[in-house]
Amino acid sequence: MRIRSSLGLVCCLVILTCSLAVAADWPQFLGPNATPVAASSSIPDSFGPEENIRWSVDVPSGSSSPIVWKKRLYLTGVADDALWILAYNLKDGSQAWKTEFTPAGKEQFLHRDATPAAPTPVTDGKRIYAYFGAYGLIALDMKGKLLWEKTFPIEANMFGTGTSPVLDGDTIYLVRDVSGASAIHAFDAATGEERWTTPRPDAGPNFSTPVLWKHGKKRKELVVAGSGTLKSYDLVSGRPIWWVQGVTILVCPSPIVSGDHLYFGGWSTPNVPNDERMLTGFEEGHGIPQDALLDAALLVKHLDRNDDAALQAEEIPPGRLVEAFIFVDGNADGALAAEEIAGLLGPAAPGENVMLSVRHGGTGDVTESHVQWRRTKGVPYVASPLLYNDRLYYVKKGGLLSAVDPKSGEPFFEMARLGEGGEYYATPVGVGDRIVIASARGTVFVIGTGDELEVLSENKFGESIAATPAVVGDTMYLRTEEHLWAIGGE
Repeated sequence: MRIRSSLGLVCCLVILTCSLAVAADWPQFLGPNATPVAASSSIPDSFGPEENIRWSVDVPSGSSSPIVWKKRLYLTGVADDALWILAYNLKDGSQAWKTEFTPAGKEQFLHRDATPAAPTPVTDGKRIYAYFGAYGLIALDMKGKLLWEKTFPIEANMFGTGTSPVLDGDTIYLVRDVSGASAIHAFDAATGEERWTTPRPDAGPNFSTPVLWKHGKKRKELVVAGSGTLKSYDLVSGRPIWWVQGVTILVCPSPIVSGDHLYFGGWSTPNVPNDERMLTGFEEGHGIPQDALLDAALLVKHLDRNDDAALQAEEIPPGRLVEAFIFVDGNADGALAAEEIAGLLGPAAPGENVMLSVRHGGTGDVTESHVQWRRTKGVPYVASPLLYNDRLYYVKKGGLLSAVDPKSGEPFFEMARLGEGGEYYATPVGVGDRIVIASARGTVFVIGTGDELEVLSENKFGESIAATPAVVGDTMYLRTEEHLWAIGGE
């Protein structure tokens, strides 16, 4: 890996695999066509709270990604018992309007990073659509006036709600994979009238946003990842078209498409083999002996500082075990006994943590016939993959970045270290001849697009980052824990 410092502006035009034009708007989760790419945009390599910032404003709590239409930016937020949809002027970051909603109750979160304002809005310039798990699907006009709403019951889920609505023409689609009655809903975008609902009886809680996959007038489909299956549905009828079996059981990343191929990768703890699972429960540098990672009783003995034969949250090193503390604490006594931790060491769930490519054109079960390649190393947990400059990029917890040939799956590099550990929730974004990758700990990396990992800059914001940046023109809009930043050169 080569590391160098650069203050120059990015100004090279990259010819993309998917041949995208310059995007004037960023209307939905992951940008135009659900592809987070601004090929002809130009931003500095180096930026931060005191460098190359055009403006910054305070924003409410939330992890929804910003979207942009014409002269305004939109996102969602939460404060106390209020849910908000907010509009900001691109020129100076001033707030244009804010529409407030009060849910009937609260989502119950067990994960520290969960938030009621996680799904990203979508717009077509006529209306803005937003979804809250604690409220429902909402349609506003471009001035923030409520047009219609569809409320849903609040579902218990340790990670909250992650899926975002998807808009196609005059129809808005919403996938609700929940602990109750999972289903796909299609609504008239103008009136909110339900056009169809397709139950997903085999789907439990998932957090992935579906992707549209179109092939002229012949076939238009909505591809949904969740609960061990990648499945395509007809946009008009809601009927299943094809499916791939055996993917991860708990899905956060979204599929992406380019021409005749779809790419998907997902990782979850239940799909990790038994002898490796506890290794994923702690961040790097935990110092726990190998034998204690394979035996719950030895783990408790090693970490138990107050000699009560159980583990309090403060005794557990940072990582997934302490994040899931309430979930693992079956008797709710505020401590994890060895037998409770041992429940994490059971057999792996069906399916596997995998990155794969699916060829278009199949019907029914296409697991054997249309999956072109699979890879099991470096698979992402939350961030979706990025297809850019004839490479498929994906980042795993710990800051482990991979780039593979989208045609063959062969790696250019695999699990190369960016330089910062922890989670990576934001999807990488292609900007000019650069790629921008934000860590949950608050560092934004700018890397090159060559055959090996080249870190050009590490830009620290001092706040956590979960939202994927939006890029319009020569400005990148970055949402951190407490601020919205407009990043650009002179």
